[in-house]
Amino acid sequence: MLVTMMHEFYDALADLAIYEDAAPTKRKQILKRVFVIQKNLKEFAQRNPNSHQHKLDLVEAEWLRIFGKTTEAMELYDRAIAGAKANDFLNEEALACELAAKFYLSLGREKIATVYMIDTYDCYLRWGDRAKIDELEKCYPQLLSAILQPAKLATDSLATFAIPVKQNQSVPSLMNPSVSATVSDFGNFSTLLKACQALSSERDLDQLIAKLIQLAMRNTGVDKGVLILQNGNQWEIAAARAIDNLGVDRAIDLSSATLDKNSDILPLNIVDCVKELLKPVILRDIPQQCDWESDSYILKYQPQSLSCLPILDRDKLVGILYLENLLTARVFTRDRLQYLNLLCSQAAISLSNALLYKNSQDYSQKLERMLTKVSRTEVQLAEQKQMLQAILDVAPIWIWMVNPHGKVHFFNNTFCQDIGVPLSALLAVEHYKDILGENAANCLVSDAACLAQDSPHYSNETLMFVDGKLHYLEVTKVQLKKSDGERIGIIGLGVDATERKRAQELLQEQNQRLEQTLKDLQQTQLQLVQNEKMSALGNLVAGVAHEINNPIGFISGNLSEAKRSFGDVIEHLELYRSDAPKSEIANHAEEIDIDYLLEDLPKMINSMQVGCDRISSISTSLRTFSRGDKDYKVPFNIHDGIDSAILILKHRLKANENRPQIEVIAKYGNIPKIECFPGQLNQVFMNLLANAIDALEELNIGRTFHEIAVNPNRITICTNLIGEDYIIIQIADNGTGMPEEVKKQIFDHLFTTKAVGKGTGLGLAIAHQIVVEKHGGTIETKSQSGVGTEFAIVLPVKVKG
Repeated sequence: MLVTMMHEFYDALADLAIYEDAAPTKRKQILKRVFVIQKNLKEFAQRNPNSHQHKLDLVEAEWLRIFGKTTEAMELYDRAIAGAKANDFLNEEALACELAAKFYLSLGREKIATVYMIDTYDCYLRWGDRAKIDELEKCYPQLLSAILQPAKLATDSLATFAIPVKQNQSVPSLMNPSVSATVSDFGNFSTLLKACQALSSERDLDQLIAKLIQLAMRNTGVDKGVLILQNGNQWEIAAARAIDNLGVDRAIDLSSATLDKNSDILPLNIVDCVKELLKPVILRDIPQQCDWESDSYILKYQPQSLSCLPILDRDKLVGILYLENLLTARVFTRDRLQYLNLLCSQAAISLSNALLYKNSQDYSQKLERMLTKVSRTEVQLAEQKQMLQAILDVAPIWIWMVNPHGKVHFFNNTFCQDIGVPLSALLAVEHYKDILGENAANCLVSDAACLAQDSPHYSNETLMFVDGKLHYLEVTKVQLKKSDGERIGIIGLGVDATERKRAQELLQEQNQRLEQTLKDLQQTQLQLVQNEKMSALGNLVAGVAHEINNPIGFISGNLSEAKRSFGDVIEHLELYRSDAPKSEIANHAEEIDIDYLLEDLPKMINSMQVGCDRISSISTSLRTFSRGDKDYKVPFNIHDGIDSAILILKHRLKANENRPQIEVIAKYGNIPKIECFPGQLNQVFMNLLANAIDALEELNIGRTFHEIAVNPNRITICTNLIGEDYIIIQIADNGTGMPEEVKKQIFDHLFTTKAVGKGTGLGLAIAHQIVVEKHGGTIETKSQSGVGTEFAIVLPVKVKG
């Protein structure tokens, strides 16, 4: 299976390589075959992404290339290279780099192709494929000139490039595998040896940094050197030196060590490149190159030569060394680069060792400070222990500590005095039950319960004191644990609650009597509330029945007539279906007066529709009035609630043999919906309107129909907005009114002016509770005997807070 997969992988790449030169029929075959191979590769990649995902990415990159999808192909080439490198598929990393280089060449991007081709060359070199190396040197000399012609480094002006330096490889083999290294290739060997010895012998980090900058600048012909090291999560400048116009080596003053704030010291773009690629950047003759012209430092200062080298310790970036010569080009010869490479290799080791040494020194100093602090703490703890012991001994409660097996570690004086046993006797026994005897029974039970749970354990225990009386104790016990969770004992607190328990028992008896009295009162109140509900329900049922009865009777009468008419029409239609003679059909039409029926039937149906709409309107009003409230306030149109209450009470407003109709005048203002409990407010509106009707009916007693008609009964309802946050609802009647002494008690619980059996005294009290307590509003009344009464309700538009 694996061999087949590898064959398909290379087969797909080969097919895609010849696709552009193939005939149209051949191209279709190639696409079909590669599509199947991609599908198989996806299955392998899902099962084992480490071995196959980069293969799939490479095939898909080539697929996108032939269809001209450049941006997507770039991403997949890089993913294929990264995947092969991460999973040590060196030959496939080389293949992916080579195909990427060819891809960029086809786009005319030779500089980018150069980077990928150098990586290709490096991979095949490490893999040991001599034949492939020779092929690359022959086919792409212009791309590999930077590494194939090291002898020209000292004289030629080269483009910016990154040398693939690794710590475990020698510089000559990286520069050109065909060139053998000699001692002379490294310049003055003794100078290099002394430099490495100077770095390796230094343990102090600051001294090491100073030596490294000094050695790098002294032997490379530069006039500025900067060393960058990592500090926590950010990179900072550890040292920066420059040679002034007088030839004096001076430290560069830095306002901040952070890289981002030092764009005037060194080119940050080049530093970022080295940090990301972990490869050196060498610029030997900057005026002839434009690769880094966008860097603000290079544009401003225009150094003639510069090098930026990573300091790597086993592929881990330890630091970055930046060197430059402001006035002279081509100072970085091959010998100097080889010197810097080996110097950086030794610096990586020395810096790692110095950092470890610095960390160990810091740790030692920290440990010494901690030991000093611990000694002081021990003295403080001893003093605090004596103070705590004194506090515990005078505390009026019991405080003790025992181990999980009942062995006493501590009892305070209060405990010992109450039970009449000295602390020495308690400490001498293996278990406190040996001293307490039968008194220990409850304690043993609560100890076991405490050890069985992590939270504090609360219990009530009884114990015989030295006074010979049984005392009631409230006890709290908590486990003591080590940091690893091991239980080491129990600490307990006990309070003598004997007197409080007796007071509680007496209070409990009194509470029971009060509860019974309260139940009796609640039962009476429940009966009164039930009577009020039944009264409201009676109004509701009577109103609904009266309002629905008229349209239902009307519909019922029309249905009988419609049924007969439809029967005649159906009989007439049957004559047509039976092909009856025209004379018979004409006679029958005249007999049933077909023209009248066809004209009258739609009218009957329309009239029944009107009745149904009336019933629907009544049902909607009933739902509005009777809607159940949620546990939170909701937006509600107050006018809908008032209208539904009026509709339900309409049967009481209609004229009868004793009086004309009670007029209801609604003057609704433009008010918004308010956040409220609609069902409760509907109850308030129903109660106030019903009371107004009662007042008017009381006024009509002893008056004739004509007298009432001259000054008709009237209920006026007005709504308005007060500012932006409140609305006001005013319900007024021209009834009997109230005297001042009645008005003062109108909202009192159980107060009523109605006859026995007609009022409970709860309606307005409940209305006041709903408006004031439930909605945060106000309800006030204005009344004058013989003139009438007005109730004004003010409600907030939105819930506060």
